[in-house]
Amino acid sequence: MRRLSRILAVAALLAQSFAATAHEGSTSYLLVDRTREAFTARFDVALIDVAWALPLDADGDERLTWNEVWAERDRLAAFLGGAIRVSRGGEPCDARVEAPWLTNRLGLPYLSVDIKLACTREGPVGLASDLFFDADASHRMLVSLRSGNAVQVATLSPSNRAWLQPAARSGWATAFDFVAQGMWHVWIGYDHLLFLLLLLLPAVMAQTARGRERGRAIAFDLVRVVTAFTVAHSITLALAATGTVSLPQAPIEAAIALSIVIAACLNLAPAWARLRLPLAFGFGLVHGFGFANALAGLGTAGTTWPALAGFNVGVELANLAVIALLLPVLLRAAQHRWYAPRALPALSLASAAIGAAWFLDRL
Repeated sequence: MRRLSRILAVAALLAQSFAATAHEGSTSYLLVDRTREAFTARFDVALIDVAWALPLDADGDERLTWNEVWAERDRLAAFLGGAIRVSRGGEPCDARVEAPWLTNRLGLPYLSVDIKLACTREGPVGLASDLFFDADASHRMLVSLRSGNAVQVATLSPSNRAWLQPAARSGWATAFDFVAQGMWHVWIGYDHLLFLLLLLLPAVMAQTARGRERGRAIAFDLVRVVTAFTVAHSITLALAATGTVSLPQAPIEAAIALSIVIAACLNLAPAWARLRLPLAFGFGLVHGFGFANALAGLGTAGTTWPALAGFNVGVELANLAVIALLLPVLLRAAQHRWYAPRALPALSLASAAIGAAWFLDRL
């Protein structure tokens, strides 16, 4: 009983620690659309980030309402419009910022503004911003420029605050751009990373005693589970990103959170270990829809195959990087007597608590 109490206490502390950082508030999105008829942009910033930068809670009750946000609409439009600089042919473009409106990205409220741009010169488009970069070194602005059927992407960061549209890109160059975006969306996808950790935790507990046989058993179990997960989310990513299958974002994000709870519960029941493979494949399908929503968020609905291929390769490279970082640590930990009775249950319970909190929040 005392051991169970200690495990629950550790789980609660871990859940509190992870939940405090598990949000997408360090990412903003700038989507620019250039056609013959119009030159427009849409700028999405997490509402929690805006609230940190501007005092919006008028009555001081620590609860932000839409009425309070709407009352500051002119100031918000000026703040968000002034946070980005758009140029064309080396000359700044005039920007008319519309009233802000509320949207949702990955289960979090985002404040959005539509911007109408007027440029006096032709030429390559330039984008620049200093928004949040001085206060938050982890902030990233994901930029997407659509010109007809072509899409070009970039990431602005504290060390790279400006981007100039390059010359016409080949399919290989487009794919390479989206590799970086795929990797970034894994690194900021805390729910995906947590699910991947839950797949790894029991994989290092091969029953074979020691030596090469143990290593082979661990490798075989890990390869088949990760392969099932990879194949599944690659299938649904392709289907959703190309418009073949379309599902709303909210239930997908809730299902991803639920997958964490179920995977954590399976880790606590060794008798259910045989279900890990179908679980990895089944919820891999769900995670693929989540990645497709992230890809669509870059303004790539109906995306070209090079963009889709590059994004998927980036996701897989990031997955492999996570496994390469975690596996040696877990293999070393699994050699200790405390891993199976203490560490594994504590980490799984903490993950279940986090997943349940995300699930309820996303409902």
